[in-house]
Amino acid sequence: MTNELDALAAHYFQTAWVVRDLDAAEEWFGRVMGVPAWARFDVVLGEESRYRGRPADSAMRLSLGYAGEVQVELIESLRGPSIYTEFLDRKGPGLHHVAFAVPDFDATVARLREQGLPELSSGVLGGGSVKFAYFDCEEAGASVIEILGFDAATTDAMAQMKAAAYAARPGAAAAGAIAARIG
Repeated sequence: MTNELDALAAHYFQTAWVVRDLDAAEEWFGRVMGVPAWARFDVVLGEESRYRGRPADSAMRLSLGYAGEVQVELIESLRGPSIYTEFLDRKGPGLHHVAFAVPDFDATVARLREQGLPELSSGVLGGGSVKFAYFDCEEAGASVIEILGFDAATTDAMAQMKAAAYAARPGAAAAGAIAARIG
């Protein structure tokens, strides 16, 4: 049996920050980190999601953008207890987790559970188009990791978002012209 964790790094997808002011964070990440465009989503976690083993009851606003190949996620809590409000209460705004978009969500999550990593939150969004599970790695001197499972339509949407972000970068037209000549 293949160990899903052996190749986890190959599926590095996202770095996420918890913020108090999404507008200000988007501006800063755009100016300093070069994230050219953002897509915002309001997310409500309820019965299909768990927070520390119980049904979740929280909402947040997410902003997704790309810094090169890596997705940047900014998270502003709107209501209810969550792993994000815990983080804000303990540490204030900052780097919260890294995420891995894996081809076999269930097997990867099962392996992390077998490794004894505490599961903080999990669930499904969009009728099952997105599966997520957060694991606490603090005991190992790391942060939180998120495992993501996307259906084909969501994978395509993420690829389109990345392509649009690449096209929106300053100098993208010149880089595209050079790439066309080389390719």
